[in-house]
Amino acid sequence: MNDMPEKLAPMCELIDGVKALADIPEDQWTGAIAEGKWSPQEIIGHMMLWDKHFLEHAIRPMAAKEPMDMPKVELDEFNRKAAAYARSQGRQELIDQTVHWREQIIGELKRIPEEEYATEYSTGSGKLSVDEYLADFYWHDRHHMDQIHHYIANGHK
Repeated sequence: MNDMPEKLAPMCELIDGVKALADIPEDQWTGAIAEGKWSPQEIIGHMMLWDKHFLEHAIRPMAAKEPMDMPKVELDEFNRKAAAYARSQGRQELIDQTVHWREQIIGELKRIPEEEYATEYSTGSGKLSVDEYLADFYWHDRHHMDQIHHYIANGHK
């Protein structure tokens, strides 16, 4: 990938994927994708809150050329709270929030000159570049959306 639109295109894929979930049956939206796993609703809440977290603590500081403020996160606790938050929201509200936070990230990433995408920023406990962030979150998006699509395609209820 050599130019910004190409680098940011995978970040945009989540928006259409999440919007498409507005039309699945309610029992699929709230049903676990497998025994002991989250529902699509909970997965989307998880993704949305990670977007919000990274926007606030990494992406905005990078765009402003300020130090990152990456608080230590207990992953299981964060994810548990994200799933609970998702269950407390209406479907359209959760979809709208997910789209909002992803659009905010894309907007902030566009403010960063592409030649700085490889620059490593200190996170307090390590380093992170925009390129690394994009690769990690593309993988994360694909992993979870593939889970949801597989669940829906196989007619799980």
